Amino acid sequence: MIVNLIVIALILLIGFHYSRKRNKDSDFNRKRYIKTICFILILQSGLRNVAVGTDTYNYFLSFEETKNMSWDRVWQVVIDYYKYNLGKDPGFTVLEKVVSSVFGEYQLFLFIIAILFFTALGRFIYSNTNQLRGTMVAFVIYSVLFYSFFSITGHRQTIATAGTLFAFEFLKKRKLFYFLLIILIASTIHKTSLVFIPLYFITYLKKPNYYFWIVIALFPILLLISNSIALYIFSLTNSYEEYQHMEELRPITFVCLMLLVSIMALVRYKRIIKLNPESTFYYFALMIGILFLSLVFAIHGYMRIVQYFSIFIMLIIPLILRSFGSSSKKIERLAYFYTIAILLFFFLKSNMDMRYKFFWQEMRLEEVYL
Repeated sequence: MIVNLIVIALILLIGFHYSRKRNKDSDFNRKRYIKTICFILILQSGLRNVAVGTDTYNYFLSFEETKNMSWDRVWQVVIDYYKYNLGKDPGFTVLEKVVSSVFGEYQLFLFIIAILFFTALGRFIYSNTNQLRGTMVAFVIYSVLFYSFFSITGHRQTIATAGTLFAFEFLKKRKLFYFLLIILIASTIHKTSLVFIPLYFITYLKKPNYYFWIVIALFPILLLISNSIALYIFSLTNSYEEYQHMEELRPITFVCLMLLVSIMALVRYKRIIKLNPESTFYYFALMIGILFLSLVFAIHGYMRIVQYFSIFIMLIIPLILRSFGSSSKKIERLAYFYTIAILLFFFLKSNMDMRYKFFWQEMRLEEVYL
């Protein structure tokens, strides 16, 4: 927890430093800030011990196993998946083999994943924010809500999410070919990224607030029938069989936060659209996230789907805060202050047991491995 708290402090302190510059909201200034913070986040993720995070050690074992595979065996894994539907996500096996053949060290693999993801995340934030304060809040939201998965646990979905973030820019530009190409490549790493494809077509609809309000209104009903829906999808795909050990988890706080942010965004819809017309894309993304959020109490593995869309709160929350500026700059400043304070409170409350050590330090493995 201490390391991540230091990172959050650096996000704020470095942000305050850049905010003192004359053209604090210029593209050049924001780009320098984003590059600096992404570099810190890459170090945090890439230097971690294999015992940090729930799945890191599993991926370490997978990397070592793939390193000892012949290329013939690797290609057979790909053939078995596409011809006989055996195994899963063959693109990740190919990536493991390429990296292990060139570099050989798992620690460098962690760095490659971190560089790929934070390059995508940095570009995502830079392209969709235009104020330094909003960028700072976006990074704090990441460190509080998404760090525990993307930075220290996930490999396959972290790479796949990087793909969806890159693809999102082609969605905005309506370049379907490049959008689909990136998503299809990402799906070989984690097939759940295919769920991002409908967003391209849904965003052709007008007035997302109308559809979003309907989803919010139907959410209690969706919760009531979520068991039937989730189990039906599960019976068709078995996509989340590997996450059944997590079924006792109930992300009540996260669900409440997503609903609260969504409702606030809808209440401030007209002002937000005026500030950023492209935010219609964010509304549709969050709407899809809320739909899948109704299933997480039935099967926690659906959080993996939600994460492709919940990451858009990094963009919508700064816009909600900025929308208060039209009434009073003082109210806007207070909104930023209290938002960061609340995020830090949630971080301290939920991350007391979060462990982190660097790869050169000794660290005990999770109980599940012992």
